[in-house]
Amino acid sequence: MFQENLNQKIVFGIPKGSLQENSLLFLRKAGFDVYLAPRVCQPKIDDPEINCFLLRAQEIPKYVSLGKLDAGIAATDWILEQKAKVIEVCDLDFAKKTVGKGPKWVLAVPENSPIKSVKDLQGKVISSEIVETTKDYLQKNGVKAKVEFSWGASEAKVPLFADAVVDITETGESLRANNLKIIDIVLESKTKLIASPEAWKNPWKREKIETMAMLIYGRVQGHQMSSVMAHSSEANLPKILAIIKKYDQPSIKKIAGTDYFDVSFRCKAGQARDLLPVLKMAGAVGIVQSPAFRLG
Repeated sequence: MFQENLNQKIVFGIPKGSLQENSLLFLRKAGFDVYLAPRVCQPKIDDPEINCFLLRAQEIPKYVSLGKLDAGIAATDWILEQKAKVIEVCDLDFAKKTVGKGPKWVLAVPENSPIKSVKDLQGKVISSEIVETTKDYLQKNGVKAKVEFSWGASEAKVPLFADAVVDITETGESLRANNLKIIDIVLESKTKLIASPEAWKNPWKREKIETMAMLIYGRVQGHQMSSVMAHSSEANLPKILAIIKKYDQPSIKKIAGTDYFDVSFRCKAGQARDLLPVLKMAGAVGIVQSPAFRLG
């Protein structure tokens, strides 16, 4: 297929569909210029040591486990569903709509259903895209029920075609819009960068995959964090440090020729809104907030 020596190439899978947008976003933020032409399943990338393929998210764990892909971005739901033997290199912590909060596969029934818990599904019919995972979940709960594969739009399957559904959700909006209620969480899914055991044994490929993981992971983490810099007088420094140390271990530098100190630290972006006014009240001045970028 390729004329190049594949031992000096990483064949990398990018998930098509719900994870596609954020996968491309963070690859680009990590410094990889990825270009996806319409109706083309092999994106162009500016790194000559990487060949990319755009594949359905469900397929990537299978092809990585078989060694047809050296690495790729995949969600744990499909890794578990296929019982794929892969190396989980790092968490990437993003989903379709969110960063820092993964989707969940939930057990849901109509709002007016008499079913209140998984135990009430004995002998019932469940519609699910993750059939094997749903069967494992029922077995752990000692429930025997029929699990039917759903090609999607699972919300529409109840109550006419099934008594309950196992569906994926980030916000719960679609379930609520279809008058469904969640009665249990079946699986919390995480996005991972995964590698094939075969590629992991190759020193060159392993180093390349670990470098990609470091760069992408750093950008995902940086997306969720803020860097904060502030100035503090020597008198106010102890109480300012007492506040900051609840969030991070700060860096402190004396500002030459003054009795002020430069204090730098990181916090979650969502925490800064409440934290920065507290620092100001404690005597901090010259407060600056910026996106954080962390590697490793």
